[in-house]
Amino acid sequence: MGVGGVPPQALLWIFLISFISLATPLNPDDPNVCSHWESYAVTVQESYAHPFDQVYYTRCTDILNWFKCTRHRISYKTAYRRGVRTMYRRRSQCCPGFFESGSLCVPLCTEECSHGRCVSPDTCQCEPGWGGRDCSSAITQNCLSPPLADSSTVTGEPED
Repeated sequence: MGVGGVPPQALLWIFLISFISLATPLNPDDPNVCSHWESYAVTVQESYAHPFDQVYYTRCTDILNWFKCTRHRISYKTAYRRGVRTMYRRRSQCCPGFFESGSLCVPLCTEECSHGRCVSPDTCQCEPGWGGRDCSSAITQNCLSPPLADSSTVTGEPED
């Protein structure tokens, strides 16, 4: 038996599934996902024509060398070397004001929305009866004021 009475095979599957879920990429079609081109270097083995001096002999009138003369010519053979190539790929990341949570980009509010939820960067949507920049102010209703709306959306930007 494994940890906590769970068989080792089940623990392995749980680990693999959790690892795969961590590696889930962002959806490039999501409006909160921004992308940019990124360059990276790749080491490759490339072939090239390597010159070398080829020595050959011809018949000639040189009696001291037994009528054989030495000649040279440049020939080429295929050789290999390591090279670095610059490649490009599209990289997805959350747009400014959003952070990555699994495979989603969710809005980031610098102040926690106490009685509401963050619906866009620095914008809280308050629960009924709550208001303010971070939904922390209780809204009281007196008998002379109109009824409250279901919810209010408050942005983090100051009003003009």
